[in-house]
Amino acid sequence: MKTGNGHVVDPGVQSLPSGASFEEASTAPSELGWADSYPAEEILKALPAAVYTTDADGRIAFFNEAAVSLLGVRSELGKADFWSSWRLYRPDGTPLPYDECPMALTLKQRLPVSGNETLAERPDGTRVAFVPYAAPLFDRTGAFVGAVNLLADIKERKATEQRGQEGETRFRSLFENVGAAVWEQDFSRVVDLLDKLRAEGLSDLRSYLEAHPEVLQEAITRVRILDVNPFAVELFEATRKEELLRSLSSVFLPETSAIFLEELVTIWEGGRRFGSDVALRTLSGRRIDVLFTITFDGARCERAYVTILDISKRKASERRFEAVDKIAKAIASNLDLDYIVQTVTDAATELTGAKFGAFFYNLTDPEGERYTLYTLSGVPREAFANFQLPRNTAIFDPTFHGLGVVRSGNIRVDPRYGKSAPYYGMPKGHLPVVSYLAVPVTSHSGEVHGGLFFGHDEPDVFTAEAEETVISIAAHAAIAIDNAQLFRAKEREVSERRQAERAAQQLAAIVESSEDAILSMDLNGVIASWNAGAERLYGYADEEVIGRPVTLLIPADRLGEELDILAQIRAGDRVDHFETVRRRKDGALIPVSLRISPIYDDAGLIIGASKIARDVSERKQAEQQKDLLIQEMAHRVKNLFTVSSSVVTLSARSAKSAEELASAVGARLASLARAHALTLPRLGGAEAAEGSATLKELLGTLLSPYAGDTDQGQRVTIQGDNLWVSRSAITGLALVVHEFATNAAKYGALSTDRGQLDIECIDHGQTLELVWTERGGPTVEETETEGFGTKLGKLTLEKQFRGEIIRIWKPEGLILRMIVPKDRLQQE
Repeated sequence: MKTGNGHVVDPGVQSLPSGASFEEASTAPSELGWADSYPAEEILKALPAAVYTTDADGRIAFFNEAAVSLLGVRSELGKADFWSSWRLYRPDGTPLPYDECPMALTLKQRLPVSGNETLAERPDGTRVAFVPYAAPLFDRTGAFVGAVNLLADIKERKATEQRGQEGETRFRSLFENVGAAVWEQDFSRVVDLLDKLRAEGLSDLRSYLEAHPEVLQEAITRVRILDVNPFAVELFEATRKEELLRSLSSVFLPETSAIFLEELVTIWEGGRRFGSDVALRTLSGRRIDVLFTITFDGARCERAYVTILDISKRKASERRFEAVDKIAKAIASNLDLDYIVQTVTDAATELTGAKFGAFFYNLTDPEGERYTLYTLSGVPREAFANFQLPRNTAIFDPTFHGLGVVRSGNIRVDPRYGKSAPYYGMPKGHLPVVSYLAVPVTSHSGEVHGGLFFGHDEPDVFTAEAEETVISIAAHAAIAIDNAQLFRAKEREVSERRQAERAAQQLAAIVESSEDAILSMDLNGVIASWNAGAERLYGYADEEVIGRPVTLLIPADRLGEELDILAQIRAGDRVDHFETVRRRKDGALIPVSLRISPIYDDAGLIIGASKIARDVSERKQAEQQKDLLIQEMAHRVKNLFTVSSSVVTLSARSAKSAEELASAVGARLASLARAHALTLPRLGGAEAAEGSATLKELLGTLLSPYAGDTDQGQRVTIQGDNLWVSRSAITGLALVVHEFATNAAKYGALSTDRGQLDIECIDHGQTLELVWTERGGPTVEETETEGFGTKLGKLTLEKQFRGEIIRIWKPEGLILRMIVPKDRLQQE
């Protein structure tokens, strides 16, 4: 730097002769060795770090280009004071007085000052962060001549810290909003314990902990719970999260320790991830079955994340199936009815959570209905020894007559309770019953054998699931009493159990792999993150969408939705279960259910939103299919009533007596039933052995309800070529002809007693033509309107048979020409 006499002092040299310049220092003997080749000033200029020097009075004597680039100021050497060249601030944004900055302290104290993060405001108003390293300069006589300041740019470090903070913010948003219970735990003290055991020479941790349960309990207490998300608070029935942060012991059951032992073995063996299903308890004491995954992070497992999914319903279902399986095995292995029914009663009592259960068998005596005790569970038989057998009271009547299930949270307030003499309620000494559940046991023949009864002295014990379980068990009890269809029942139950297990496994796999699409975006709707579920749902890889607007996924007619969503997010509101339509990469539209939540930064400001999207295509399709089936059912029922009425009317005109009318109507309705049965699809192979039929046989069966004579001759005639129709084509063809006949009976020739129908079958070699000619009915007028049945028949003919229908509207009667490829009619 330049001194007061205009010379430059090498800041890399602590002491130089008075008046020595950089140039003089570079030509004199020097401890640097290379000073004669590389003048100090040139070295400072070449440094990538910002450097400037001042004289003893604080006037800037030297700066390099890195300093200009960093601070945005090119000061006038020897005139500008360092404190007037830029404004300084502390990291929190408050102004830093110049007399407190490192350079001022160095000039004042003549000691090095460094290491404090500082902000400098550039002339354009932007601020840069750096760490100053100020040091005093002395010449070779020891005289203080100024100071040098190296400014370390920490822009990259700050950017890294910012990215880390943003990542943490996104993580916290997902942590708080994910649809599963998430626990954040610290296992470092557990690792300390394991290290101690290893240092003592322990090699088999599992065997050691099984033999020393007190050490396992100590490990449980060493786990520190750092945080839980709102879903966990709700799942474990806490009023606030602090209740869950105390200890794992508050949610552990005795059997939970065995699974925790396996977690410790995972850590012991160097594993970083463990998962299993386990039983836990809520803070209210309720048992829940969960599927959990724990991931260990950090050198000493100081951060562990546990994801917990409630599978209590699945486990309850499994237990019900196990009980049903137990019943099935009892029936298969023992034909002693007493043993079988006792097994049924015991299993049902256990599954429902009843204090006691009983099975009563119907027995009618000369005095009226009485019921004898068959089996009892939960209490000794002597508990009923001093009481009369149950009678046909208002409470028992629905069960013993098979009228339905009776389930009450408090039977004593039931309007049917206490209506019968002599006790008008429960006799003295009777088992205390508050919660009550009774299910009739009815055989396949409709006979009511008796009922299964369950009681508890507390209210609201029996749930809808318990009711369904007992209904299923009652069906098995009926089978046991009938001693019929035993093997078929067993196979059905085993099949249902396997299907449920597969469904449960599939559900667990879906949850574990998180099929939901999850993305985050800023307040301008620009996508910031994108998970694998989003890629599967929308078809875009993350590199294709990150940085692009979320409107990429929104159809043009729904862009307004995103504006509303962003407005709600800016207001701090969440959007739950919003159903809409989104566009995939391939252009296809998919219905989705959205859940959108705001993302906050450390200052509590909303900086974006997280979106969770679920594909609801299957549900929408199911709703459409349901609507179609309801329409078809309504159409068929309406047609059957109309045609039945027509059959009665036509039969009445020709009948000579009531007996003849009843016989004719019965025969025609039976024919109508057979014709209608042909229009129904065969399920599961049932009735599939009928094989093929000829065309004329099929037409004759379908039109038999309308057969008879008129003044002009036969009411229905079928002429022409005959050919066989395959089994797979019968239902579709029958449906089309049935629709023709129904319309004719409602509006055409078959709606009057003088109307006639002629059908001619013409074999054209490659195709079959069916000519349907009506005459003698009401005057026909052409209409463009198509009813549901007409549309259904047309759809069946075109889709299944690739045929066509030609309608010819003539006043005297409608003519239909149906043309169908023969190979479609005869293909198995």
